Amino acid sequence: MARSMKSRAALAAAAVLALLAVLAAPSAAQDFTVGTPTTPPAGAADASKFTSTEAVHTTTITMEEMKNARLQLAPQLTPEQAAALIEAARAPAPTDAPGVESGASYAPFRGGAVPLSVGTGGWSFSDTRVGRSARNLAAYARPAGKLYFQIGTAWYICSASLIGRSLLVTAAHCVCSFGQNTFYTNHIFIPDYDVDFPATNVQFTAASIVVATSYLQGTDTCTQSGVICSNDLALIWLNLNNGKQAFQSANNLYYNYVVNGFEATTAPVDGFASVTVPKYLAITQLGYPADWDAAGKMQLSTSPGFPLNVAVNSNTMKNIVRGSSMTGGSSGGPWMLNWGVSATASNGVTYGTLNVRNAIVGVTSWGYINKDIKIQGASAFAMNNEFPNAKYGIRGGGNIGAFVDYACEWGWGLQALGYCR
Repeated sequence: MARSMKSRAALAAAAVLALLAVLAAPSAAQDFTVGTPTTPPAGAADASKFTSTEAVHTTTITMEEMKNARLQLAPQLTPEQAAALIEAARAPAPTDAPGVESGASYAPFRGGAVPLSVGTGGWSFSDTRVGRSARNLAAYARPAGKLYFQIGTAWYICSASLIGRSLLVTAAHCVCSFGQNTFYTNHIFIPDYDVDFPATNVQFTAASIVVATSYLQGTDTCTQSGVICSNDLALIWLNLNNGKQAFQSANNLYYNYVVNGFEATTAPVDGFASVTVPKYLAITQLGYPADWDAAGKMQLSTSPGFPLNVAVNSNTMKNIVRGSSMTGGSSGGPWMLNWGVSATASNGVTYGTLNVRNAIVGVTSWGYINKDIKIQGASAFAMNNEFPNAKYGIRGGGNIGAFVDYACEWGWGLQALGYCR
């Protein structure tokens, strides 16, 4: 996981800003062919916004290598960079930056941007059914999993999750090097990996990978070079394993996603008019941090997430920050709203109008080298300077909408092949 080190003063500044504003070997014979991108249709993102590469596989990973792989990428801020971040956090985000004030939307299966809100009190929550009647709750963790890859000959780990039948979302720094035009190799995804149940750790190799060209070339909106960026985001097209798609090894599930989730809040109801409701989201994070259970078991973290919009020249860097004890290896893991199972309601009770389940709002991107601080950040699924539109085809807006539109429609054409949503 790409991580940053900042002083406690920087932490305080960020907090103030937030408050305010069968182990199966892959079957090569079953792999499908990477498609040829077509001309983007009207309303799609410019093709130059994306860089796609056919995944490179030169070796496989053994069970022992799986257990021992705990390396994670950990660039850190210098004291000078940390001081610069403090100043950047104090500066207001440009009011004319695309998407700073924009509506929330989500694309549940085949799409359709739908406006969202929360309860009329304006406060975020995330409720779910539990107890013996919710024995199937654990199934909703299964679309998340562990991502292995190599830099040179060393095996590294990240986390990732399915947002389509054979479509995986993770952090860009888990697939390529920021500003170096270099992709890593031998990406392997295992849904719901558990070191104690090797028979269920089914491997799916990458067929193709796409990242934002701005990230790969080092021009993305970041507070520091390659750390705390708007588009630390990648999609991976997964090969079949013995004729099966990845979601079939994940209880036939994959996650939804929400764009601009912080714009889903409403004004407080009567009686709360004098109460300042901070913009925050009740978030569930899943991942495989190397320092917990030796990255052998999935971990879950829940806490409020706050927006971190930082002015960078004339742009706005958009992230989410929240408390978490996760460490390196959790990068690329999903940050979700409403994780779990809906109960059967009666007497007019509802969960409110932000009722889309298991919806990702960002992926783990950075943290602190100092493990006592216990804060992490995510590249937000949001409209930003690189991906400013409120709608890309039928896949929603912002970075994630543009990425899924590319993967499912005109870039890889996964929808027509039955591998998307």
